[in-house]
Amino acid sequence: MDNGSTLAMERCGGRMVLADDRQLNADVKLIFDGWGSDGAARRDFVVAQTKWLAYRNADCKSQSDVNRGGTLQPVDVLWCLAADDKSRRQELKAAFYSTRGLDVKLPKFP
Repeated sequence: MDNGSTLAMERCGGRMVLADDRQLNADVKLIFDGWGSDGAARRDFVVAQTKWLAYRNADCKSQSDVNRGGTLQPVDVLWCLAADDKSRRQELKAAFYSTRGLDVKLPKFP
């Protein structure tokens, strides 16, 4: 199979999304656990993350519309999901350190 085929690009994009989702989930768990027994903070974080996921999915669907109905549309979605995951990880990392400072007792952000 040609490495430049749509199917090969989809497989590559799928692997990227799985890896990025795993890393993002680890980040989310670290932040969620960091709130400890603060139920309100945990709930707010869950709401924010849930809304971000809805945004990510809508964003990538919208970005892929340029190739709607074509063989590249699923590839566009996957690459967008991976890029948005990477961006979200940077946002979470920045928020993690800005709200907790650089206390050396904190776990290392993945």
